[in-house]
Amino acid sequence: VSTQSTGGLICVEQFIPLYEKCTDDNRLIFTLLEILSEKIRSSPIGNKKQLFGELESAVPVNTFLYLAKLFARNKQHIIDLATGVDLPEGAVTVRILHILANVTGLWEHYTRITHNTPFLECVVKVLNEINSQQPIKFDQPKEEVTPDGSFAIRREIIRIITNMSCNNKAHQDKVRVLGGVHTILNHCVVDKQNPYLPQWSIVAIRMLTDNNQENQDIIRSLQSTGIVQDKEMEKLGIEVLKMDGEKPRAAAVHPTD
Repeated sequence: VSTQSTGGLICVEQFIPLYEKCTDDNRLIFTLLEILSEKIRSSPIGNKKQLFGELESAVPVNTFLYLAKLFARNKQHIIDLATGVDLPEGAVTVRILHILANVTGLWEHYTRITHNTPFLECVVKVLNEINSQQPIKFDQPKEEVTPDGSFAIRREIIRIITNMSCNNKAHQDKVRVLGGVHTILNHCVVDKQNPYLPQWSIVAIRMLTDNNQENQDIIRSLQSTGIVQDKEMEKLGIEVLKMDGEKPRAAAVHPTD
C-alpha cells in the first residue's frame, strides 16, 4: 500500500478508498486498522467546533461511520465469530469493534456516531442473537473455556452500548425495548477467565439505569436469592445477585443521588 503521509504513516482522509482496495487481504486491512488506531491515540485533538457541533478531531467522522456500516453489513460474521465459528477475518472484526468502542467514548468529537440510533439498534440485536445462540456458561473447566476472541467480541459490543447510552435517555430506552438490558445482565457475572467482560457489563448497567426509572425498575423486579459481595462493585452502588441457583447472574444497581 502506497500512500501520501500528512503527520503520520497514512493520510486518514484516504482510509476508506484504501480499505476498499484491500478487502481481499486481511493482513493489509489489519495493518490499516492498526494505523488508524494509532492515529486516534497519538494525534492532537483541537477544541474548534466543526459541522454538526462536533469538536475538531484527528480522524474524519466519516471514517467511523464507514466502519459502523461495515459492522451492520457483516453482522452475521460477527455472530458466527462470537459463537465459536473460526473465520479468517476474526482479528479484523475484533479490531474494528475495538476502534468503534473507543470512538463512541469520544462524545464531543464524534456525535454522529454516538447519536447514531440505527447503529445502536444493530449492535444490541447482534448481542441478543449471540447470547441466544450461545448463552454464557459459568465455571467451565479451564481447557473448555471459549477462546478469548469470542469473549472479546461480546466485550467490545457491550462497550459500544455503554458509551452510546451514557447521558442519552433515548438510547437507554431503545436498549430496554430491544431486550438489551436483560442480555447485558446475563454477562454481569464474576468470571475469572474473562474478567473484563463482567466489568464492562456492570458499567453498562450503570449507564443504562442512570436517571432512567424504567430501566431501574427492571433491575428491582428481579427476584434474587442472595447477594455476592464485591467491594469494587459496591463502590459503584452495585450488588451481584444469585438468580435461579448458586451462580451469580445479575447486577442490581442502587441509584445514587
